[in-house]
Amino acid sequence: MNRIKIGCAVALATFAACAGEDAERSVGTNFVDRARKWMSFSAFAEIQSAYLARGMVVDARPFSAQFVDGEVMLGDFGHIGGHAWSVTSLSGKGQGAAKRNAYNEVDYNLHYVYDWELAEDWSLENRMARQWVTLPGYHGKASTICEWQAAQTLKNPFVTPYWLLRHACRPSPWNYWDIGLKRSFELCDGLTFTIDFFGELGDAHHFRAQYGAKPDNPSSRYHGGLQALNLVLRLDYAITENLGVYAFVWQFDIVSDDARDSVKASSAPESKRDLTVGGIGLSLNF
Repeated sequence: MNRIKIGCAVALATFAACAGEDAERSVGTNFVDRARKWMSFSAFAEIQSAYLARGMVVDARPFSAQFVDGEVMLGDFGHIGGHAWSVTSLSGKGQGAAKRNAYNEVDYNLHYVYDWELAEDWSLENRMARQWVTLPGYHGKASTICEWQAAQTLKNPFVTPYWLLRHACRPSPWNYWDIGLKRSFELCDGLTFTIDFFGELGDAHHFRAQYGAKPDNPSSRYHGGLQALNLVLRLDYAITENLGVYAFVWQFDIVSDDARDSVKASSAPESKRDLTVGGIGLSLNF
């Protein structure tokens, strides 16, 4: 009789322990599921053969970049978030400016995003942001660029048009536009190919900030307009639901005659009017 009681007690204890473990797993799973509904996280780390930014080559030698972004969902009211992006040059010979070896540039961004549902599989993403471009890795006094951003993307199953406006308010004002089209193709399970074609435009202040004074007439004013054209071909492979790898080739060409003349007249190592850039990276999404 005692053996029967002991056996029952052991069985009950085992059942209780298993039930407790299942309950803990259930609580943990439910917490993760709930967290995914009201917040998201993404990050990537990559290496590129050159650094391009706002219609010019900033560094003609390889660099590494890291990016991290977190967002909080607001239900029908969109979502808010922030991200940080850093650049570290891997060579001291690709740029004329004197710089240290790590974290030459770090950008901080706070943004609000709202998706306007237009029809089935069609939506208009609206984004507003405040950004700070800091340059801690350069010798001498490098002022932080403070800017406002506005962007829209028309998401659909076909070709996706988008535009971005960056308005710098200090230390000197300028306006820059990025306007493009992109399309993704699923080649096989987990493998995606994306074509991205975009133009870069700026006002006269932005031209002068990027390319300096005109070599033939330093006091004359740039006209502004189209600066450069870009074509990016990218492959993404999803290793798991949250982890992926990617590689891309980026063709960059300055098309403004004034800008090409100014870049040609410069002896700096980054003074390239046309350049093909390659890159590889690792991405995380939760």
